[in-house]
Amino acid sequence: MTFNREVTIVGDGTQQPEVVAGDKLYDYSALLAIGSKYELGSSIKESRSNLSKKLFDLEESGPTALGPALVVAVGMASKGKASKVVVCTDGCSSMFLSSLLVC
Repeated sequence: MTFNREVTIVGDGTQQPEVVAGDKLYDYSALLAIGSKYELGSSIKESRSNLSKKLFDLEESGPTALGPALVVAVGMASKGKASKVVVCTDGCSSMFLSSLLVC
């Protein structure tokens, strides 16, 4: 998943990315539902090269929608028994974080 003014779900890197934008970025329930319904088709071992390429192609672009990205990630992780969410950010201010965490 990447996030700037919108949240882009990359998933396992084998599917078309899904972009979450607009009013959905302010809707905790909608974000959680989007993450919960997202299916990952490949394991990390199988998708490693696709994901590595996508990672090294990333470029910074504007503000960071960290709050919405975290909610979608938690929704995705909620389906797996030992799932974890790892956050990598440049430390800049995040959009929408405080408004989503006050639920």
